[in-house]
Amino acid sequence: MSKKQIKKQLVYYGRKLVEKNLVGGAGGNISVRWRNIAYLSPSGYALDELEVNQLSAVDIDSGNTVGPGINKPTSEVLMHIACYQVREDIRAVVHTHSPWASGIASSGISFKPMFPEIVADLDSIGTLEYILPTTQKLADAAAEKIKDHNALLMANHGVVTVGVNLKEAYYRSVVIEEAAKSLVAASVVGRPRFLLDEEIEQIKKLPAVKHRKEVVQERKKIKKC
Repeated sequence: MSKKQIKKQLVYYGRKLVEKNLVGGAGGNISVRWRNIAYLSPSGYALDELEVNQLSAVDIDSGNTVGPGINKPTSEVLMHIACYQVREDIRAVVHTHSPWASGIASSGISFKPMFPEIVADLDSIGTLEYILPTTQKLADAAAEKIKDHNALLMANHGVVTVGVNLKEAYYRSVVIEEAAKSLVAASVVGRPRFLLDEEIEQIKKLPAVKHRKEVVQERKKIKKC
């Protein structure tokens, strides 16, 4: 994709995060990698108010702001850059304050797979105890966890998802929120049943899971009727 297309996508998915009630006010942040530059939502802006010319840009190696942009990057810029630095395959980072998943993250209960979607779309979810937001300490801890996971539940803070593109990172944030709702519902009416390890491995081997991932990652296009 061209730089122009990448920036348009960032604005598009930022608005979708608001539509899905995954962020509120000026909360949450989103970024996308283009070559060695990370384009990020700017600090203080609601994600549904963004325009392409308002985005911030940061060099991934140095962490320095690139270009004459007038807007400061999101206050969580350190965390975004750290994620890009530890995994070359990460092309997008989404940080939400989604209410259900954030509530689960702060409750101390286990967030294990209950449905095939968690296995197919996320593979694994990491957790972090509370660390002061916007700090290098948080960035380092998130980067260490994200080496082995595609999503993080951060206690008293929110959710981070990553992907090979913005679509995948966005989908993952939606799937986590829906799974959190189901976990709360199951806990209210009874006892949640989590998938067993052997059931998880069986799901991973399904041809449909491979196809689903290829489509989301845009490695396989769906034929239009």
